[in-house]
Parts: sequence; structure tokens; C-alpha cells
Amino acid sequence: MNKILPVLAVMLSFSVGLMRAGTPDPAQDKAAVLAVVQRFFDAMKTRDATVIAAVWEPHAQFAVGAPGKDGYAASQETIEQLTSDLMKSPAGWLERMWNPTVHLEDRIAVVWGRYDFHVGDKFTHNGTDCYTLLKTDTGWKIVGLVFTVEPGPKTENPAGPPP
Repeated sequence: MNKILPVLAVMLSFSVGLMRAGTPDPAQDKAAVLAVVQRFFDAMKTRDATVIAAVWEPHAQFAVGAPGKDGYAASQETIEQLTSDLMKSPAGWLERMWNPTVHLEDRIAVVWGRYDFHVGDKFTHNGTDCYTLLKTDTGWKIVGLVFTVEPGPKTENPAGPPP
């Protein structure tokens, strides 16, 4: 019996270690989710279609609420349409989000926050973003986005205008 106890103790600690290794770390996942959204922002600024395709699921949809000639309305596009519009733009798009909230459960995450948007160095609008991400076998991917467009005279970003 005295010889079995040390073996059982080693087996138990090994099993606990395996269980912990398989348990996701929410703080790490939240950081990874925010990094994916930031990679998308960076790719819009540099107009890098390859990175955009890498962080979004193909054919993912996004919806935007924006003022128009007939009032405030929603419209939808695919990420491929957005990428095409970006490539036709005379300048990269700068989007900055501040104080984002991340809700995370298992393989689904939502990133919610205020943002400002610039084409090149020209401010165009503020709004609210709501990204939905899924953790695939290859990592976190953006599967959807809903955002508002709220034109204003200047950015609401606490950091002020971009440098």
C-alpha cells in the first residue's frame, strides 16, 4: 500500500495538469479576440485584403445603420463587398475603438464599443461596433458585424484626433 500512494499521487497530479492544460484561459481568449479585431482595423488602414480575408470567415455579413435621404435605415453587405470598396478608396480607412467590452463563452465572443472612423486623415463619423467572433480550429474569426454611423463634427475618441 505504501508503494501505491506515491504512484497514485503522481497520477493524480498529472491528471489535474492535463485538465488545466485543456481549460481555456478567458483572459488569454479576450486578448486574442481583441487582437483579431485590431488586425482587421490595421488591415483597413493599410488596405491589406489578405489580412482581412484571414481574420474574417468567407462570405460573412455585416449590417450598418446609417442616416440616409429616407431617414435612418439598415443595410447589409458581405466582407468581400467591403474589401472591394476599401480597395477602390483613395486612402486607407482608420478605425479606432476605445474601452471595448468583450463577452466570451466557450467558442463565441462579442466585442462591443464606440469607435471613430477616418478616411486617410479625414474624420467621417463616430458609431458603435458589435463584432461577433467564433473560435475555429485555426483561431478566432470574425463572423459578423453590426455597426452604427453617427456623423458628427469631430471624433468622440478620448484620445482625440489621430496623430
